[in-house]
Amino acid sequence: MKATLTFRLPEEAEEHRAALDGHRWQGVVADLDNRLRSMSKYHEGQESERASWARALLAEVISEHGVELP
Repeated sequence: MKATLTFRLPEEAEEHRAALDGHRWQGVVADLDNRLRSMSKYHEGQESERASWARALLAEVISEHGVELP
């Protein structure tokens, strides 16, 4: 199976860049989630609570956009 994306450049340059960088953004979000997980697990008090809150918010936003982390 094969998929091809076609963009009209330069008009659709932003969409083209988003398609090329999608895997990088997925890595950024996954890294952020992992860092927040570590903070909530290994820190105490408000820092842990804030990290847990941020991680829950991140999960909510990811879900709202209909995507998932690997």
